[in-house]
Amino acid sequence: MALTQAQLDELRSIDTPTILNAIETFGVRPNTLGFTGTNVRYLAPDMGVLLGYAATALGDTMSEAAPKSPDGMFQMWEAVDETPNPVVLVIKDFSDDPTHAVHAGDGMATFAKVLGADGIVTDAALRDLEGIKHAGIKPFARGLAPSHANNRIVRAQVPVTIDGMDVNPGDLVHGDENGLCTIPLEVADKVAAVAKQILEAEEATRQSYLAPGFDLDGYAKQRNLQRRNPARGF
Repeated sequence: MALTQAQLDELRSIDTPTILNAIETFGVRPNTLGFTGTNVRYLAPDMGVLLGYAATALGDTMSEAAPKSPDGMFQMWEAVDETPNPVVLVIKDFSDDPTHAVHAGDGMATFAKVLGADGIVTDAALRDLEGIKHAGIKPFARGLAPSHANNRIVRAQVPVTIDGMDVNPGDLVHGDENGLCTIPLEVADKVAAVAKQILEAEEATRQSYLAPGFDLDGYAKQRNLQRRNPARGF
């Protein structure tokens, strides 16, 4: 079931690392899964947190012999239109050259926004960055490249993996300048409350570090740890 607008707004007010910290407390997946690495970056972090339900697609712009057809692209737009708002359009590249494969520019970004998208995520490239930003689409990609080459979408609404993060159609995707994660739907309505508790606890810990005279002895005492005996070495 889709979250309420208030629930979405709460999640959007929290950074992605803290969202992941909160997800860990529910034990619904291994802590090593559900997030991207260093190959996909937020190209406009000043636009704020990305949040939406995934509409997925497979794209290939770098194959010369591949038949070009509007069918795949239309399937993708149908997926965006039929996914609950807000939508994150997730395009998986399966060409041999993701550094040159460009899967969206300002035109596609504008149409995606009209259909309810909050952002576009791809493990390849985007182009027309200023136009994408002007359209109000939050862009996550490997980087930028100037040509759409042989732009085509092959299939829509299939499971994809983006920089190590598995995404299924309808998954809830959250992202900021730190990267992206999926929020398991079975706990999505509880994550924000736990995340806020974590933020409060982290701030209290930071303030304790800044207290006059706090040092490693204080840190050890705080955590019931024993400092080593120098006589026995490490």
